[in-house]
Amino acid sequence: MEERFTRLENAIVRREPARAKIQRVAHHLVRDGMHYEKHYSPRLMSLGPIHHGAPKLQLGEQFKQMWAAMYIRSTGQAPQSLHGRVLDNMEEVMKLFATDLFTTFSNFSDQGFGSMKEMICWTLFVDACALLQILENAELGEAYKMNVKVEQLNLVVQDVILLENQLPFPLLKLLWRDTDESSLIPIMKKFLRYYWDARTEEWEIMRIEPPTHLLDLLRSIMLPESRHPDNRDSIIYFHSKFLGKMLIHRNIMELKAAGIEVKSSNTPWPGDIRFSLGWLRSKLVLPEIVVNETTAANLLNLIAYEMCPDFENNYEINDFVSFLDTLINHPDDVKALRSEQIVLNYLGSDEEVVNLFTTISYNLAHDMGNYFITRNHIAMHFVHKTLPTWLALGYHTYFSNPWAIIAFLAAVMGLSLTFIQTWYAIHPPK
Repeated sequence: MEERFTRLENAIVRREPARAKIQRVAHHLVRDGMHYEKHYSPRLMSLGPIHHGAPKLQLGEQFKQMWAAMYIRSTGQAPQSLHGRVLDNMEEVMKLFATDLFTTFSNFSDQGFGSMKEMICWTLFVDACALLQILENAELGEAYKMNVKVEQLNLVVQDVILLENQLPFPLLKLLWRDTDESSLIPIMKKFLRYYWDARTEEWEIMRIEPPTHLLDLLRSIMLPESRHPDNRDSIIYFHSKFLGKMLIHRNIMELKAAGIEVKSSNTPWPGDIRFSLGWLRSKLVLPEIVVNETTAANLLNLIAYEMCPDFENNYEINDFVSFLDTLINHPDDVKALRSEQIVLNYLGSDEEVVNLFTTISYNLAHDMGNYFITRNHIAMHFVHKTLPTWLALGYHTYFSNPWAIIAFLAAVMGLSLTFIQTWYAIHPPK
């Protein structure tokens, strides 16, 4: 009992590690099994312990062996030497993973290994070498260099970004061909252009701290420090909390009808969302959003990473997707965003984009604290700009197209003629 009381007392102290460990997607995000298989589970290749040995991924195991051998040969070093680096650092490497992930390695003797540690070390060694080969050489236009078909390489490119397929950066450093670890990050950044549409010069000037893993690096690139929304840590935040109670979520078409102009920032950064109040028309600036077949999985895995209990963050991706979900409720909203080159739709129909954001936002925490100032400036447009808003609504209703203008003028003329006729009926000319 004394030991139990001691553990209970110690439970109040929460020790946050410096970096999030490799772990599974939170259970509350994967209640829908089909949703999990589609967006969180690898389709061809596993990396690390979570999906290791899955029967459906056996072809990927063959590819990993091939790519690991290709990478080792390219380093000009003996495989025993590279493997020794991992073995010598196994205690530190295993601390980078959640402790419950290695249960699948209990059959180590059946696999011909002398211990579980030996089996884990070999698996991480092969997986990390294979990943380094992918990062350096996975060009979809030159799939032959990886000795696979382009459709197979495309699946691999998608699998390596999944939260449950991450390998820790310190492990990759151990096996990197260059003793200078800083040369590895540019290789990773170049590979991540498959996922994020940043301009070449912007990628080159970014200074990135050593990441936790590949997915963490992608998030850091999407959220450079200079472009983080800073709505939380200010007096305005509290004012915004008050105004937020008056804010009804309005989609793009409602904003445009109320005299709010929607324009592109011509950048891909989630932090580039701004709102400026005007007397008659206000302006909402939004970043470019590329929507394709990988968008849902990429955003969902970034959100799942933000929701890891040992990752301290401000939920920037979560809030970004939640904010977009409030703006996109109907295909007409997507059409309006496409016309301003804000949404670049590679899915097909605008309805598919609406369904995509509905799917992504299903399990989100809709706090949107990172966009409180923007959201409540929108509220101020509706609350404090009553006359301009009504004028804009009237303009949208009666003057949005030539036929509406003709109908309005016809109605005015009809009323005028009726008034004149009535006047002369009451006051006939003498």
